[in-house]
Amino acid sequence: MKLCRSITLLLGISIASARSTSSVIIPPTTSNDPTQIEFIASSNKLNTPKIFNVHPTMYGQVWTFDAISSKDPSYSILAVFYASPEVASTNNSLDVVVYVQAGPGWLYTVASKFAEFAELNTHGNGTSGVWKGTGCSFSASDDMSTMTIDFTNPFEITGSVVLNAVAPPHYPCSPTEIGASMEFVPHFGWDNAVPDAKTNVDLKVDGTQVKFEDGIGYQDLSWADISFPDALEHYSWAHGRLGPYSIVWFAGEEPDEAAAPNSTIGPIQSFSVEIPFENQVIVAHLIVNNVLLSVNDGTLVHGTGAIRGGVKDGSMDYSGSAGFEYSTSV
Repeated sequence: MKLCRSITLLLGISIASARSTSSVIIPPTTSNDPTQIEFIASSNKLNTPKIFNVHPTMYGQVWTFDAISSKDPSYSILAVFYASPEVASTNNSLDVVVYVQAGPGWLYTVASKFAEFAELNTHGNGTSGVWKGTGCSFSASDDMSTMTIDFTNPFEITGSVVLNAVAPPHYPCSPTEIGASMEFVPHFGWDNAVPDAKTNVDLKVDGTQVKFEDGIGYQDLSWADISFPDALEHYSWAHGRLGPYSIVWFAGEEPDEAAAPNSTIGPIQSFSVEIPFENQVIVAHLIVNNVLLSVNDGTLVHGTGAIRGGVKDGSMDYSGSAGFEYSTSV
């Protein structure tokens, strides 16, 4: 099993950036030309495309954003920008899917029309992306300290989500250093540009305003030159905030490894993790409260919940909100 865990003290983050500019167009269709893929970091530009000439059988690449109310985890949003043949229902691999929850039992899901193309422009270390024709885009400041997701017509949801980073970016098991590996397991890359952010959400969803401030925000990029099931058969991912600590964990297994130790029969109810940090161990326990996405009889679940913990065998005890995703083949 590959397990990557990170924890940082809650801080204001500003990352120095070079003033370089680049632009990439991702076409809507796949290609059978030789694939180019990056697994060793050549810069601090975490959200630039990492794979080119995606074949029809590949996972491709996916930019994921989410935000959860710090006061009530039943208020949340998940936005996924796909350049992935695995989600395409036609020969177009560019799509955006958004899930919005506004209280227990209130869930709205919408998928964009397929994009004409995706344009990604990088200024300094920050990358902005437009899925042309969908009304969905994201933008970033040069130093990645701020990211904004915008929804406009013709998308059914309108408004914005603004993330102000409070924790530094990282690769699977290392800081974001040039020359570091971004390969979580063979053929599958992952980087976490925004592990935690103070986040403001202001959306109009089917005539209902969904708004919360000082939420818990997150953003990552994943990519692979094989299919997702061929790369990861089981995985558990979560992020949250415990008092002054920002927490992310990602545990996964390749298909030829043993079954995940926390896989269960029936709906997943909780997760626990211990994270070494500064000569001590932080313990976090996540209780599942709300499910935004459940497919294949619950073998893939994305949701939110309450997280509680602190220093193991210590006096600190914090509580907060968290997001999670869990997948198992059993």
